Amino acid sequence: MKKTLVILAVLLTALAVAGCASKPSAPPPPPTNTPPFEILQHKGTTLGVVNPPAWIEASLMGPKAVEKLPDYQGKFVVVVDVTGKDLEGTSLAAQRLNADTEIARYLSLRVKDTFAGAQVGDKDKIETYMERVVKSVSEIKFAGFQRAADWWVQIRWYKPDGKKTWDRDEFRVLQLYTVDKEVLQKQLEGVLKGEQAAEPKTPEKERAMQAVQQAFYEGF
Repeated sequence: MKKTLVILAVLLTALAVAGCASKPSAPPPPPTNTPPFEILQHKGTTLGVVNPPAWIEASLMGPKAVEKLPDYQGKFVVVVDVTGKDLEGTSLAAQRLNADTEIARYLSLRVKDTFAGAQVGDKDKIETYMERVVKSVSEIKFAGFQRAADWWVQIRWYKPDGKKTWDRDEFRVLQLYTVDKEVLQKQLEGVLKGEQAAEPKTPEKERAMQAVQQAFYEGF
């Protein structure tokens, strides 16, 4: 009996080993926190400032990331970002930009994305309305924006292979503009309602426009 149990145990062990060998190998572990970029130097480097302001790295993830920082609660943020191969040329290009135009261009893109992501029905009935709102926003000079800061950085980007493989270096000049959310919302509401008044009236369109406007700031 004891001999039979020993033989059975050996057979079970052999089957388990064979089963493991037949399974596909486990995937390699994910890369260990290799950053997608590294800031080589920045505006404060020559002054002995080790790290740039928090809004710089946040802005590389998008203006909405800046708005989540404690210093910008209750603010709407636009980052005018100019990229180039050298600091002098990039700074010159940034100086030539019209801030009002860049702010309006960014806001029009954000309005367009907000419309696209609005979880309301019958959006297909008001396509021309939404297109006109986006166009109007792109042409407006918005009041209340102030330049809160500006900075430059030299960034080294890495390839997404987890091995910190160098991809490219670039200079970026960033200008941070902010406005109180209430101030901006009043101006945007004027555009939304103005274009609504110009839209040919049907009950379905009215309902769709009201639904989009009510959900607008949830995704903005």
